Amino acid sequence: MRKIEDIIADKLIDMTHYVLAKLIKPDITFDKVTDLDGEAIEKLKQQYGIEAIILDIDDTIRKDKLRSIPKHNKEWIESLKGKIKVIILSNGIDKDIEDYMKSHGIDYIGFACKPLKRNFKKACSKMQVDPDKVLVVGNSLFDDIYGGRRNNMKTALIKRVEDDEGAR
Repeated sequence: MRKIEDIIADKLIDMTHYVLAKLIKPDITFDKVTDLDGEAIEKLKQQYGIEAIILDIDDTIRKDKLRSIPKHNKEWIESLKGKIKVIILSNGIDKDIEDYMKSHGIDYIGFACKPLKRNFKKACSKMQVDPDKVLVVGNSLFDDIYGGRRNNMKTALIKRVEDDEGAR
């Protein structure tokens, strides 16, 4: 049986998410990250002048911190190469994910302290793009969407992660 403190904490979290959803609006919403396909990227380039993507990991690309990136999301990330610049910006630290991304030519900034501006700016600097040419893709209204908005970036909210395998 759950403790009253746990129930109250869950209700407070739910209420916070409800309020955030009323105050912080993404520019675009996708059901899953792979819905941001080549056609969608081309539209974003034309409509907003997007040249780069700042991509979250946990609950955007993989289900949670303990799981690996599903094969279809790895393939999606690979499909972005040559179409648009990509960098990973994560509040977590995962050496395996960092090594995987670096081995595939993608920069990784961990312990990013999103929504603080510092590492959003660092990501832009590494990719050599202006913030208004960047799309922030993530699952968190506060960390990703608010963080991107306060840096004058376009934002895309991801609603869920499809998790189909465990190999990195």
